[in-house]
Amino acid sequence: MIEGRIIHQSSQEQLGSMRKVECEIPFLALGDVAQAIAKLPQEQKLKCKGFLAAKNQRFRHALVLHIDAFELLN
Repeated sequence: MIEGRIIHQSSQEQLGSMRKVECEIPFLALGDVAQAIAKLPQEQKLKCKGFLAAKNQRFRHALVLHIDAFELLN
């Protein structure tokens, strides 16, 4: 298992206008995905696939990205 923080940066269309989106969220990965992520340089850009879930039952307002798969960018 590996935990950390991931920075998301993109441009999204909202009501006909482009909006710059930037946020930093915690992530969690397990098994082979965790082992592969652990070997990457810290600044490596990724395209991640997974799901958002509550950190735990007590902190349902805090989300964590559970990474199931990823691709290297650049």
